Amino acid sequence: MERATLSPECWTASGPVGPRCIALLRRVRASGDACTLVRNVDRDAVVKALAAGFVAWVGRSRDDVRLTAEYLDRLARVE
Repeated sequence: MERATLSPECWTASGPVGPRCIALLRRVRASGDACTLVRNVDRDAVVKALAAGFVAWVGRSRDDVRLTAEYLDRLARVE
């Protein structure tokens, strides 16, 4: 059985989200409920993740993000 690979190009209609954004999504998923942004690279990647609808801000803080239901649904369906 061949292992399926996820290509960044298939994630958004406006173009690829890129490897930094995918790495951010993995860290948010691994952190559980919410993830605190601590690196400047994360702040650049969160812009693409927000535009794609994969993450949302937690409360009024601009330091904490969580995965959205849309992203979790796509992840479960392996799109």
